[in-house]
Amino acid sequence: MTAGPEALHQLAAELNQLKQTAVMVYHPFHKTFSTPIPYQKYQTPVETFSDEDDNLIVYPEIFTNLALKTKHAKAAIWWMSVNNFTCIRYKNPLRDKIRYWKNVLKGKIPWQGIKALTGLRHFAQSHYASEFLASHGIQSLPLSDPIPVFTDPNYLASLIPRLETANRQNIICYNPSKGTKITESIMATFPHWTFKALKGLDREQLAAEFLSAKIYLDFGHHPGKDRLPREAAIHGCCIITGLFGSAENPVDIPIPNRFKLNVNDIGFMNSLEKVVNEIFSSFETCSQELEAYRQTISHEPENFNQQVMAAFSNS
Repeated sequence: MTAGPEALHQLAAELNQLKQTAVMVYHPFHKTFSTPIPYQKYQTPVETFSDEDDNLIVYPEIFTNLALKTKHAKAAIWWMSVNNFTCIRYKNPLRDKIRYWKNVLKGKIPWQGIKALTGLRHFAQSHYASEFLASHGIQSLPLSDPIPVFTDPNYLASLIPRLETANRQNIICYNPSKGTKITESIMATFPHWTFKALKGLDREQLAAEFLSAKIYLDFGHHPGKDRLPREAAIHGCCIITGLFGSAENPVDIPIPNRFKLNVNDIGFMNSLEKVVNEIFSSFETCSQELEAYRQTISHEPENFNQQVMAAFSNS
């Protein structure tokens, strides 16, 4: 029940709307599953695995070895998380290498690494993913899933008055499952700031938290174009990130450079304090600088539709 599986359901639903028959196949293939309740709205048929001619099987990047074992159907990889494959977490290079080779030994990653995948089709969920593939001589087509619910036209229309009347406090929201050590260090350094962990919330509760806060902080490893920064931005928050993964480039998270901080810099905490105080004291001005980012997010559904048509029109 994470962003990746929902993105796959979104893709299948979009294809079916375009009259291209698409089904979900749940893994492990030998077991029978029903569609999780939150994904039933996509009305996507569920079938058993079928490696047959004329089928195109889209695998997430965690199943590259399964894609290589496909004998009759065409196989494609949708790179939603580069770091699921590279195993890079930016904390300890040695641990990253050990994690990678453990996955190779477990059969999750091919022995030849990325070179083994050159004969497959590739879709990139983020600019970060397309650049990663290009650096290994692999071409890809963009396929970037929109954040669900929050980019629905009706929701965006209803959000306008809520943004105008939002009673924002000097609150910093954060994802407690990513960048934990860095966030804990920040909280210990600045105990006078108010932090709110985004955990165990439904979408309406999540929206309420964003509308009451001024900042969304995310020093995670950003393995793809993550949802929470986009969800926070669309609800008016300012975004502060590190320079890991997709957060490093100006395409996936197009926010002012001063809002992207290098956690390895000696003056990291001083830089963070400066930008947080700027946002707290001049929120409206700072928030306006993310307006182009918000417009991009609001157009994600139509962009996704165009990307799907371009990627699968000849499948």
